[in-house]
Amino acid sequence: MTRRLIATADDFGDTPEVNAAVLKAYREGILRFASLMVGRPAAAHAARIARDNPGLGVGLHLELCAAEPEKAGARYFFSAEARRAVAGEIRSQIEALLALGVKPTHIDGHINVHVHPVIFPAACRLAREYGIPRVRLPSGEWEALKGFPGAERPGTALLAGVFGAMGAWVGPAAEGLERPRTWGLLRSGLMKEDYVLWLISRLPEGTTEMYFHPTTDESLRAAEAPVPSHQSVTELETLLSPKVRRALAEHGVELVSRPS
Repeated sequence: MTRRLIATADDFGDTPEVNAAVLKAYREGILRFASLMVGRPAAAHAARIARDNPGLGVGLHLELCAAEPEKAGARYFFSAEARRAVAGEIRSQIEALLALGVKPTHIDGHINVHVHPVIFPAACRLAREYGIPRVRLPSGEWEALKGFPGAERPGTALLAGVFGAMGAWVGPAAEGLERPRTWGLLRSGLMKEDYVLWLISRLPEGTTEMYFHPTTDESLRAAEAPVPSHQSVTELETLLSPKVRRALAEHGVELVSRPS
């Protein structure tokens, strides 16, 4: 087996600056996939970029809440109406992406709300129906993160535990779909060059996805904590980094591209 990396940008379609970062990171860096938010202001612009760059794999960044995923999660657990509506909402967002002229390569979710036990099985059913081959399920990052200076921030272990438990719960729903281990959750908005180099040196065999939130907006730069949107020019710089590219080559990591 070989080590393979899927590099994905989230929030494609959110702003022109995010779209510009996706295009730059695809053409000049290691980015090969992006996840598009169909309801955001720059979605049509993102779709044009996708159509003009067919080697860029574009999936659905499912948006079921803009913030406070805990409240959204509780609603799906306790509201029968919300549970009944979820499949229809996912379908409508897939159809909106198709209407933009984009055939999705994968499904993931804003704030990872798609991992919810009510939502994930519905997303997987629809992925199979529409022939979408891959879904995201964050996993395995905690072991890789250990030892990185300053990475074990308050709440990180709890976050890893919660998503690990949810992944074990909902994972069987992804039968027949690609479900690579996915890193980026525990340092969301802080995928800086040094951390990504650390992760590359610890990639296990098989396929791993890392996801990022790049933008060209110079006012958004990650420091010790992420900016509120988690979007940063810092993460764009990581995707463009010659050191990151060299590390992939030195460790024999194959960069996954969209199937031709």
